[in-house]
Amino acid sequence: MAMVTEPALAYESEPANSTAAKQTAEKMSVFLFGSAIFLSAFLLFLVQLLLAKRILPVFGGAPSVWTSCIMFFQVLLLAGYGLAHGLVSKLNLRQQCFSLLVLLLASVGLMGVTAVIWPTPVTPAISGAGLSFSDPSLAILRFLALAIGLPFLVLSTTSPLLQSWFSKTLPSASPYRLYALSNAGSLLGLLSYPFFFEPLLRLQSQAWIWAAGYALYAAAYAVSALRTRNVQSPEAGKIADNAEVPEKSSPLSGPTLWIVLSFLASTLLLATTNYICQEVAVIPFLWVLPLSVYLLSFILTFQSASWYKRNLFHAVYGVAVVFVLFGIPVDTQVPYLLQISASVVLLFAGCVICHGEAYRLRPPSQHLTRFYLCISIGGALGGIFVNFVAPRLFPGYWEYPLGIVATSGLLLALMEKDQSSWLHQGKGWLAAAIGCGIVLLITMQLRQLWPGSEWLKSTSPRIIVLAMAVLALALYTKNRSTDRKQGGSPLVRYSAVVLFLLFISGFVIPIRDFYSGVISTSRNFYGVLTVELNKKDNYLTLWHGKTAHGFQFLRPDLERLPTGYYGEHSGVNILLRNWQGGPARVGLVGMGAGTLAAMGRPGDSYRFYEINPDVVKYCIGEKPVFTFLKNSQAGVEIVLGDARVSLDRELRSGKPQKFDVLVLDAFSSDAIPLHLLTREAFAIYLQHLRGPDSVIALHISNKTLDLGPVVAGIAQEFHLQTVRTHPTWMGGFSANSDWILLSATTTEISGAELKRASVPFPGDAKPILWTDEYSNLVRVLR
Repeated sequence: MAMVTEPALAYESEPANSTAAKQTAEKMSVFLFGSAIFLSAFLLFLVQLLLAKRILPVFGGAPSVWTSCIMFFQVLLLAGYGLAHGLVSKLNLRQQCFSLLVLLLASVGLMGVTAVIWPTPVTPAISGAGLSFSDPSLAILRFLALAIGLPFLVLSTTSPLLQSWFSKTLPSASPYRLYALSNAGSLLGLLSYPFFFEPLLRLQSQAWIWAAGYALYAAAYAVSALRTRNVQSPEAGKIADNAEVPEKSSPLSGPTLWIVLSFLASTLLLATTNYICQEVAVIPFLWVLPLSVYLLSFILTFQSASWYKRNLFHAVYGVAVVFVLFGIPVDTQVPYLLQISASVVLLFAGCVICHGEAYRLRPPSQHLTRFYLCISIGGALGGIFVNFVAPRLFPGYWEYPLGIVATSGLLLALMEKDQSSWLHQGKGWLAAAIGCGIVLLITMQLRQLWPGSEWLKSTSPRIIVLAMAVLALALYTKNRSTDRKQGGSPLVRYSAVVLFLLFISGFVIPIRDFYSGVISTSRNFYGVLTVELNKKDNYLTLWHGKTAHGFQFLRPDLERLPTGYYGEHSGVNILLRNWQGGPARVGLVGMGAGTLAAMGRPGDSYRFYEINPDVVKYCIGEKPVFTFLKNSQAGVEIVLGDARVSLDRELRSGKPQKFDVLVLDAFSSDAIPLHLLTREAFAIYLQHLRGPDSVIALHISNKTLDLGPVVAGIAQEFHLQTVRTHPTWMGGFSANSDWILLSATTTEISGAELKRASVPFPGDAKPILWTDEYSNLVRVLR
């Protein structure tokens, strides 16, 4: 960041008689301001990851834990920005500095008290934090407010308040670059966590390091306030000749537009995070990726207006939308890493557009706190919309495509109002290029409506797209050799409107498909559940997102039949069907449709651990949707809550369950709860087994991850015998399923039928041991 030497600082108590002294004072102010802003941003985002990981296992590793955390921090950031704006608007510099010093002292004192009564200054004990499962989002908000409320509020005031002081101390310099510095600190805080703090340090050590960093930040902030309190403020409304001023090219401007642009960027961020984490797992790396891209868009656009190239980013955004909103649903075989990459590119382009347009319309520096307040309001509203409004409004994750469509619509409206934009100045070649996208989208949507069409599957649509691409290239070449000052083609505007309408239809078509055959749906903190009726074969399927969690025939002669992953050829079915130890006590982590209850015999006991209350509602009551539990011959018990937390609590209260078989069935969807597969988790499971012949059965069928090496690491760590069953389709109502059975002895896992269904394990796979302190999904991606 360039050092500014003019004009000199004007301190009441210091005579301006030395140019060198002035320059030194200015450099010191810039250093202190920059250090405080950078440290505050670094600490803001580091503590978000630290606390989110702290509470993640309590809620079963649900993706909504992280988005709820982001929403809390967005709201608190808004409070900090509002406080900064109020201080700047209502108080003079001396009063602002005094108020800030009081807040700093209070926050440091509070952390000193919590350091004595909690394990660390920012990590209250989970048991005393009021966490519950009845309303997880509110429980998370209470925990975070207790853990970090006041310090985070003080951190949130830093960037806008110091930028305001900076503009008064050095009015010839642009304070907006400090916002880019702030976001650079945020980005470093994010990236350092999964790559440095998380793998190298325990959670308590991380928290103490954060507290030490806060003390250093508080010192820098306090010194900045003390140095600023005697600065003479320039006249109200005075702007230096070389200060940056907002562009006047767009008729759309003002606080409302700032809020809307920030709202859309925040919505894209959180909706993309939900989309990514629903399919793999909620881990800090996948949290960091979208948020880092979001912050990078701030850094680039607020560093300089030259970074935001409208034509480039609008084109990238359009191509990414076509692929994510249309290409992936049509082609379900798209590799997941490619899906993530496309989603992140779309998020980056969308955020650069939103933040770039906001920066183009920024106000003069004396109004910057109002500008940042509006940006913060939009961000907080986006978080509230995704976490509280959308789950109650939409039965599916519709906020993701809806956010994409809304961003596209606003983008089109902004370009329509700007006569210098590509929408008005674009030539015929651009209309032809947009036409390529139109033909491509029409083809993709028709394939969803008429999947049996041979013409749509042929090369004809591709030939049309290629021909239009060649036409666009030819027109572009011709345009370069002619007068570039000629007006734009009206075809660009018409084709852009058609493209936008296709975006809308691309959002509507999946909604139509969603309701086709669906008899019930529910959405809560833990995800979207759908019950679908297959009329042809007369059975019901329970879907969690894109993953089937069980199905049941409605015919009386088949309704008690174990199906799918638990059918007669599955490892767990064979194990329970051939159990030799008398009546079995079975623990089951994950209920699904309750299918395994159909295996229960008189005298058996089946104890289900399920975190999602909506799953339980489908399986119990007077008229359950799925009747496996109701019809079971075994005694059925249900424990609501995260399985590991519940099992650990039972051990601590002296109530080991003495299971003959413990079934871990929480990994069949792609969003796996990592905390259930660690060394510490298995230490808990083993203490709940009846004896050495007891068996732990893991269901690890997964499209994206091969968890075999992880289970092999567990078996090696605890010296357990293993059998892996992964049969091909063997007829009947069994789906292909991947089960691994672990036991201290071979008594119950060495039967002839299990041997026939088994495959070599671990084979060539190198065992991987996950712990609560370390896990690496990249190593187990398929």
